Amino acid sequence: MVDPFELYDLVSRDGWQKDSTEHMPWFRFKHLDHVAGFIDKAEQEWADRDTARYLLRSKDEGGELVGLTAYGPEWKERRAGSGIVLAKQYWGREYGLERASVFVELTFEQYDLDAYYTTCSANNEPSRRMIEKYVEKYGGRLEGLLRQHSPRPNGEVTDQHRFSILQSEYENATECMDTLEFDIKQ
Repeated sequence: MVDPFELYDLVSRDGWQKDSTEHMPWFRFKHLDHVAGFIDKAEQEWADRDTARYLLRSKDEGGELVGLTAYGPEWKERRAGSGIVLAKQYWGREYGLERASVFVELTFEQYDLDAYYTTCSANNEPSRRMIEKYVEKYGGRLEGLLRQHSPRPNGEVTDQHRFSILQSEYENATECMDTLEFDIKQ
């Protein structure tokens, strides 16, 4: 459960409105009722088993809220994807890598899906570098540039880099690696 006031405090900061959401402007909530609507939608997506959204909290600053992430299994397509938006002051601290490792391993270890994928804006170099690290770790690759792929709320359409990891690539990469153990309550 999330306190809407705590989430609103994060998303209403100047740094969030400018830097953190530069490539993901749909997380620029202007009013508390927008945050409440986002929370309601996230709870419905969870109930429908469409998407799981999580709050990211700091490791060192007393559990301060630092960002949001989502994991989206696509059951019929036998794949899953994820995304992240993080307050700028936490960039480079490996929050993105840690949560990505959990989602990649969850995709293959728990759900036995065939592929994991993610995208990032072609102009988002920090995200691209972070994604390249974990995709390489798990044996995946850059699929390419999807031109005019992702629409923004203002109607602008952006190019996106798409990365993927196939189950066989994951298995080869983790053959001699300890992976996470999951205890998921149904």
